[in-house]
Amino acid sequence: MKPGEWSQWQIVDSNPSLAYKVRATLANSATPDFTAVSWNLHKGHSPLGLRAWNAMQRWVQTTNADVYFLQEAMARCMRQPVLTAGCRNPLIAPLDDVWHCQATEIATALELHIALGPNVFKSSWRHGNAILSPHPLDLSGRWDISAHRFEKRGLLVARATFAGHSVTLLCAHLALTRAARLRQMNWIAHWIAKEAPEGPLVLAGDFNDWRNDSVPLFTDFGMNEVATMLGESGRTFPAFSPALALDKMFVRGLKPVEWIVPTQDTAWLSDHLPYMARLRVE
Repeated sequence: MKPGEWSQWQIVDSNPSLAYKVRATLANSATPDFTAVSWNLHKGHSPLGLRAWNAMQRWVQTTNADVYFLQEAMARCMRQPVLTAGCRNPLIAPLDDVWHCQATEIATALELHIALGPNVFKSSWRHGNAILSPHPLDLSGRWDISAHRFEKRGLLVARATFAGHSVTLLCAHLALTRAARLRQMNWIAHWIAKEAPEGPLVLAGDFNDWRNDSVPLFTDFGMNEVATMLGESGRTFPAFSPALALDKMFVRGLKPVEWIVPTQDTAWLSDHLPYMARLRVE
């Protein structure tokens, strides 16, 4: 994609009503420290395939972060009983417009605001990116950055006000193949240069970038990778014995203060460890 070729970006969700406000009443923080968490939820399942939604929610509750960037947040179509004439037993019929989402469940339980950006749509399930925060979110849109038809990928963009600053938040999940990832990284970098050229910004997610191609690329656009800046390995995969730094967090206008090592109990909640960092608004 060449600079200026924005027609390749497909705006799928740009309705501000999708930035759900879930009973959040927290005021803007006065402290300059900003805690961010990025986590691939693996559709709510542990590395052994066991459902881990409740345990994930309990862990999120312990972090008290200012923003959560979630990938592969799973949703299933809810069903309700439908009575038919002359029949005592109800039939179960799907409701196409009512979905039970892992991310919305967490947001509701913890009283967080949420912005959603589904990437994969199936008849009975879907999954995608989500941004959660105790601070009110302004949803800017969800862009389709699929590099080919075999992997549906998206970039979810929102903004939150923290310590008097408007912070741009971007949640991404990139492709498995290097060529596709490089295309997606360039698309994202040029989108930032055009649509969010100034101000504090956090770009986080599952980059699948074990070769660290993203670090010099985004550095050229004025963004720093948090773990790299702090001299940390940033390894998050596989969760039970992390050897690869697949997850990334790039910042601009925020100073990396600490890369927080995940607690041991997270190793069996998803196939990725959470990427957690403390940042400071400059």
